[in-house]
Amino acid sequence: GSLLKAPILTSLPAFLWARVHRLRAMAQWSLPVKILALDQATIHSKSKWEVGATVNLNIEPHATIGMAKDRISLVLNTQSKFQEISFPEGTVLDNKQVLSEIDGLKNGSTLLVKCEVPPEPDLPPVVMSDDEGLCQDKSTDLPEMPSADLMSKELSDEEMDRQAALKGESQDSLEDGDLAKAVQKLSEAIMIGGVSAMMLAKRGEMLLKEKRFQAAIADATLALSLNADSAKAYRVRGKASRFLGKYEDSASDLAQAQKIDYDDSVVDLHKYVEKRLQKMQLKAKQDAKAAAKSKAGYA
Repeated sequence: GSLLKAPILTSLPAFLWARVHRLRAMAQWSLPVKILALDQATIHSKSKWEVGATVNLNIEPHATIGMAKDRISLVLNTQSKFQEISFPEGTVLDNKQVLSEIDGLKNGSTLLVKCEVPPEPDLPPVVMSDDEGLCQDKSTDLPEMPSADLMSKELSDEEMDRQAALKGESQDSLEDGDLAKAVQKLSEAIMIGGVSAMMLAKRGEMLLKEKRFQAAIADATLALSLNADSAKAYRVRGKASRFLGKYEDSASDLAQAQKIDYDDSVVDLHKYVEKRLQKMQLKAKQDAKAAAKSKAGYA
């Protein structure tokens, strides 16, 4: 017994090493472990074991249940945090319990293991408040949209000058607070051709201010077909979707816009949309669970 505890010198003769190994083997317990439950969600990748099978655990009697779980997890290819070990059946053992100190447990005793993901705790029912920020779309009519050929058209010098003048008139109208005229002038510039993603995103931004949310989304989507990295287009579409109550679309677009070009002005809006979306998803989950219980006759 003292030989197991004493430091082992590398100069020991081979026959003494063999004796040490035999003593160590004798000091281990051999415990059959019967699998009572094995959830797929607890398995790292694949496991060859099934419910009802028994695996053998060789372990020192001074080891803890936590140590036993670690070794069992290696055999079953499961996550030890989802294990529950019982002995005898119905008596769940704590991780800190030492094997040799458990009443009735001895070399050859059968441990019972369950590998299960614990059920999610029941949270208080989600109550959705009204979204006072929702807005009615003032008009579902879209502004004149350029065709693919028109967007890629090469402009003459005269057309470029005309387009630049219209863009300037649009900007002047915007600064004067005349949104309708600003949209009109920019639309005329767009319909000359040679359209950029920035022009469409800019008009989308104006349409957003006019509370023409579907039109703003259309412009932003077309802008993104020309430039998939247009933060302005993502931002316009994300804001428009928020006002229409399309929270999932809004959260996705605002996240992408912030990833490309972070903007402090939309941080609060983005947080609100994400929080509301999470609450809606949780409520849907709770409602589905309640409906399933009701159907099964438990409610």
